[in-house]
Amino acid sequence: MNIIKLKIEGVGGIESLDLSFNPQMNIFCGPNGVGKTTILEIIAHSFAMGQSNIFKKNVNTEIGKVSIKFESSTGNFSDVVTYDTFVANQSISLTSSFHGFSNEVISLKSHRNFTYIAIKSVDSDATKEASNLWHDAINGINLIHIKAWFVNRYLYSPHKDALSKEQLNNYELAKSCFSFLNEEFTFSRVDAASNDIMINTPNGEIYYKYLSSGFKSIISILFGIIKEIEFRFVSPRINAEDFEGIILIDEVELHLHPEWQEKIVDVLLKVFPKAQFFTTTHSPHIIQTAQPNHIIALETKNKRTVQRQLPNSDYGFQGWTIEEVLTDVMGMNDNRTEIFKKLISEFEKSIDEENHDRG
Repeated sequence: MNIIKLKIEGVGGIESLDLSFNPQMNIFCGPNGVGKTTILEIIAHSFAMGQSNIFKKNVNTEIGKVSIKFESSTGNFSDVVTYDTFVANQSISLTSSFHGFSNEVISLKSHRNFTYIAIKSVDSDATKEASNLWHDAINGINLIHIKAWFVNRYLYSPHKDALSKEQLNNYELAKSCFSFLNEEFTFSRVDAASNDIMINTPNGEIYYKYLSSGFKSIISILFGIIKEIEFRFVSPRINAEDFEGIILIDEVELHLHPEWQEKIVDVLLKVFPKAQFFTTTHSPHIIQTAQPNHIIALETKNKRTVQRQLPNSDYGFQGWTIEEVLTDVMGMNDNRTEIFKKLISEFEKSIDEENHDRG
């Protein structure tokens, strides 16, 4: 599935916005409050049913409208979803006719949690009913149980016919994720006494829980998506790398050092090459290394959210300084601190007044 176009009229803080998308990666950047997360929520809600109070119509609009156009293996589709509620504690009823495609929409919110959890027993796979999928589209998938899923696959993989060919492929893909982040890191084993995942590192074998928060954050995203694909596609099963749906990740750079912020987009595309990604970011490092047609920069003009026109270059923003990305792409007016600007102003004033003692 591939979203081609999205038109938003009077939803959340967005008065009117027309967007066209890249079939692989779409990275939204811009100042806080410009509507980046709202766009991800609109996409997710377009494939759900039930009630939601996450966002409302615009205060200046009688009825909010979302027009969405996408293509799938079964054809091209378009629909208009309306929102008529502004009251904070009042839910909206989702009216999209696309809820049947909800199994192809995976949403990860910015409040995703990858807290360590001890495993006392190995659970069976969860069953994903339609209502679960609608809930996950609105509220985001849960990353808490990824460790239990991985341990389950480790324990059953040696036994003939215990896992399908696709499940074994997904398990091998998950193991390789450690090396995708750092080629000197590899999966070692699962400790029988504690059910802990053990990792080979240049400094020896360590527990998974001792990895940096950034490393665990990326592994949680990758494992969470692989697990979710497995649980959703049971008959027939598919390899996670063949997933052709939509993956939404809010604030993709969370917990990541700038070095890994530069890698995360390439890692996502490597593990899930057929998916279409929609992400938000505040990181100039992600923008700096992305392809030029992957960036959707938003800004506010005359109190309206608009798409910022970016320079056209074969190499995107590679070679640009962080300061240039912050100002020319992400719309930051000045990247100097307030105290620096104050001191410079005082210094220039002293020069003008020929106040040598003060200068």
